[in-house]
Amino acid sequence: MALIRPCADLRNNYNEISKICHETKEPMYITKNGTNDLVILSDEAYEELTKGLEETEEERIDRLVSEHFDKHYATFEEFQKDIFKKIEEAMQEIKEGKGIPMEDIVTEMEAKYHLSEDL
Repeated sequence: MALIRPCADLRNNYNEISKICHETKEPMYITKNGTNDLVILSDEAYEELTKGLEETEEERIDRLVSEHFDKHYATFEEFQKDIFKKIEEAMQEIKEGKGIPMEDIVTEMEAKYHLSEDL
């Protein structure tokens, strides 16, 4: 639901408008003489809205990796321990014959994503 307020409310009820924008993280439309004039967002909502526009693909990947790392690991040592554990598990699966040959994976990926046509 769109939040719409007349421009007089911006002057007279700034604190209330600010609180609503921060709580809802939605834009509020300010009208002047019955016509849309301004759109107001909380700083947090604005930053969220614009962060993807300003970063390069490399920055976006770095941010996503960092967010994932921070969500799952408290320290680099914890991350390293988890990686070594996963490598050991993978090596054990290969020993048990549960692995899939790389050639099969590549063939499957090429067929699935039609990569051989593009190469």
